[in-house]
Amino acid sequence: AYGNHNVAETAQMLGYLEEGMVVRHAEGMWHWSSENFPAENISLRTAAAENFVIINASDPTPRIIGEMDRFSVLTLLHEEAIYLHEGQQYHVDTLDWDEQKAYVRAVDADYYTDANLAVTLKVLDIASGEDREAARNYGDVMVSAQATIYKKIKLGTHENVGWGKIHLPEQELHTTAYWLCVPPVVAENMPGKDALQAGLVGLGNVMSQMAPLYLMCDPRDLGVVPQVKNPFTGQSTIFLYDSYPGGIGFSRKLFDMHTALLEAAGELISACPCEDGCPACVGPAMEIGPGGKKHTLELVNGLLAAATPVHT
Repeated sequence: AYGNHNVAETAQMLGYLEEGMVVRHAEGMWHWSSENFPAENISLRTAAAENFVIINASDPTPRIIGEMDRFSVLTLLHEEAIYLHEGQQYHVDTLDWDEQKAYVRAVDADYYTDANLAVTLKVLDIASGEDREAARNYGDVMVSAQATIYKKIKLGTHENVGWGKIHLPEQELHTTAYWLCVPPVVAENMPGKDALQAGLVGLGNVMSQMAPLYLMCDPRDLGVVPQVKNPFTGQSTIFLYDSYPGGIGFSRKLFDMHTALLEAAGELISACPCEDGCPACVGPAMEIGPGGKKHTLELVNGLLAAATPVHT
């Protein structure tokens, strides 16, 4: 009976495709009849469908040297950006947003560019079955991103040698996210709001480093948003979201490994020999503020203690 059900369902889908002139039925067989190849809309580089093409205009005959998804263009392919391709630096001369084309030329610059992205996140739906104040959750979210400015960072010394504004439209991404909430008792035990803010930023940085190791993905596949007071959860919250439309399944896995991630974060911070934060653990001290490493470890320990049942 189950097999008959599958056959009927397949026949129904093929009939639907035949109406759309995607396939045709002849002599007991189904044949592909669309003008486009079946895999044309499947990108090998990204899950996003609307890619920008990168055109090397410095050659006598301009040629396409790469593609990039719309969300990444905001920070990596804006005008005046330094784009790296196969070890060669390219300066982005023009970005045609409507035509989805970037025109670049080969350069030998002594700096790279780093863009700031202002990100806001709104929870649309909870998929875990937990209530909104639970310590961990996952579900659908809407991410809004606006590229603001870029900095020119000198190679070798990492000095800031210039900056500029980015004029690109705000982008929205409907995706999935995993998030953890800081219970009020843990937040109240932190030594002040600044300490809580530093702990959230530091833990967000650590988790964005640890999660790709567990998921075996590229760090750019995930985005992180720490918030001192999220309007949906009503608590301090850290979000890790899939950087692709619709999500690609990371959120549920992160939800399942919630405690393991916190334990690994604590071990990484404790084992790092830096005094008060560095890129290898919670992030640069100037980014998270004085005592940021200490406050991040206090936050992690508080979250682990709150998650451990007390036996009487």
